[in-house]
Amino acid sequence: IHFFSVIPYFKEVVDSPDADADAIVARLRSEHDSACSSLERSLVHAGENSMVTKQNFYEWAETIAPQISSTLSTFVHNLLFHGKMLKHRLNFVQFEPPKLDQRSNIFEGVHRPNLFALTCISPLVGGKWHNLYSFEFHGHSMNRLQHSILGYCGPTVVVIETEQGPIIGGFFATTWKKANEFYGDANAFLFQLFPTLDVFNPTGDDTNFICLQDGLGFGGTKDMPRLFIPASMEYCNAGVMDKTFRTGELLPEEYLEKFTIKSLEVWGCGGEGAIKNGLQAREEKRALTDAAIYNARKIKDKSALVEDINLIDTSLYKHKEEARGRAEFKVDEKHGGYALERGQ
Repeated sequence: IHFFSVIPYFKEVVDSPDADADAIVARLRSEHDSACSSLERSLVHAGENSMVTKQNFYEWAETIAPQISSTLSTFVHNLLFHGKMLKHRLNFVQFEPPKLDQRSNIFEGVHRPNLFALTCISPLVGGKWHNLYSFEFHGHSMNRLQHSILGYCGPTVVVIETEQGPIIGGFFATTWKKANEFYGDANAFLFQLFPTLDVFNPTGDDTNFICLQDGLGFGGTKDMPRLFIPASMEYCNAGVMDKTFRTGELLPEEYLEKFTIKSLEVWGCGGEGAIKNGLQAREEKRALTDAAIYNARKIKDKSALVEDINLIDTSLYKHKEEARGRAEFKVDEKHGGYALERGQ
């Protein structure tokens, strides 16, 4: 309902040479109970001198919301075929709104429209979402966060709601692992979701996508990641530029690149198949880790057992070793032991 109430404004921009950006915002605010979403603000900011031209709209759609066109084709397809997917030769990418399998603290109430906005960025973001980690259900802990995501393989959305208000995050389609070096692929991007949708795609100049060690960093360098959550989950940083992702403000300028986490959620996305494969990969990783820990403990226990069997090296029998060779101790052949010769 939210999106289709906005479609006439998109159509108005395309059909007319110019569109008054301020008028669009005013009409949106008059027709919605809540403030207009980050998607609409993003379109307004794409204009120049309060005017959104047709070219502005095309460039905005290509860089920020490339999936916006598939919403219309999916809507028409569902009207004609009642939601049934048909095999055909048309280059048709279905728009699949996210279906969360668990309640989200972030995408509730006024921020629910922004979940739609996030899906407009990439087709990999749509479909079923499976919660891998959240502050509410797993606790405020980097160890728990890492346990929840390590080994998971597939499309993943990291969403951070800050105490200051903005919502930021990133999308990644790789296997989560702890590593001393950066890893990831060019499917990754960072985003500001609220107050204004903005997307920071890879530049191709560097490949520092993810660094997961004591803390969690994206982009930048190991010493200064573009987006960084330390092990304490306090005093987090969101920079403006790096070589891996497009330059731009993850946080509005007034926050000086610093933020405090109010809520953090990590979601496996991309649909049933992608989530199933991702969870299976995570379970296999956990099984390998458990087996390695078990084997290490077995080796350690055996070492202790050998030490106990070698009684001569234990403190319990140390006095016997010390007794050997002392002048006052003599071997007692008759009784099979030692005899102490006392001085006269």
